[in-house]
Amino acid sequence: MLALLILLGSLQVHEWGVVTQNPLSLIGGVPCDISDPGMFEDKAPVVYFHGDPCTINLRITFPDMGYATRVIPSANQGSINSTYLFWENLELSSAPDGRFTGGWPECGYLQYPAEVWRQVNALDVVKSDTFDRFIYYECVPGNPGELPYISQSGNQSIRMPYGEIPCIVLTSSGGRPMYGVFTLADIINSIPKGLQFLDEPAMLRRELWRWADGVLFEDEFDAFWNTWEAQFLSDSATEVIILYLIPTEIVNQIATIEITSETTADISINRFIIAELPYRAR
Repeated sequence: MLALLILLGSLQVHEWGVVTQNPLSLIGGVPCDISDPGMFEDKAPVVYFHGDPCTINLRITFPDMGYATRVIPSANQGSINSTYLFWENLELSSAPDGRFTGGWPECGYLQYPAEVWRQVNALDVVKSDTFDRFIYYECVPGNPGELPYISQSGNQSIRMPYGEIPCIVLTSSGGRPMYGVFTLADIINSIPKGLQFLDEPAMLRRELWRWADGVLFEDEFDAFWNTWEAQFLSDSATEVIILYLIPTEIVNQIATIEITSETTADISINRFIIAELPYRAR
């Protein structure tokens, strides 16, 4: 048995995404169409694989009647509006041949920023005639009330014991972006004093990297940041926006990831899902 385990490989799975509550439906951070106002969605979850080449089965389940809204590449079981997705025999390869799949859905005259996501140094994902460097899906959570902090109809609520979770407040004054770092408990009644001008976006990037360091590799975080920077700053020009890292146990209530492989003994999953939610409209 010991000799067998030595021959088996290891696999690291890293995911990032953003849970939003926004009347604009976003594809990879790019506004595309109008959804129901106030709908919570987990946008642009991008899943990367690192380690030894292998073949896996991947299942993503959306508890409490959550459902998928976008899926690329298509799953063997489940699709849009399904409560789960299952990809069978995904080949994870370390010898890319450059044949990335084209034909991603268009968003007006724009497209998903797939090229940004392909810059990450990760295993390639091969499914029949589909080649890419990641798995992509979006979903609607089954129970958004499980989130540590939400604001609906002008009412804010924080679930305990999550009051000490760090959060970033983003807004603007005189056309200039401002930010502050607090805890969720600090902001339940009002935004405390201490906001400062965001003189350069790198200041916000540094704060978010504090949360991602040790969860994502830096090139994965770069893909996250390059996808969402403009959206964070755009939303905060019209609303007061709250950013916080969703705890793992809550992320798993939004979407549960299960991976099996006959040739991989050690599989670890790291998930970096940020909430970007309004505090109150101006």
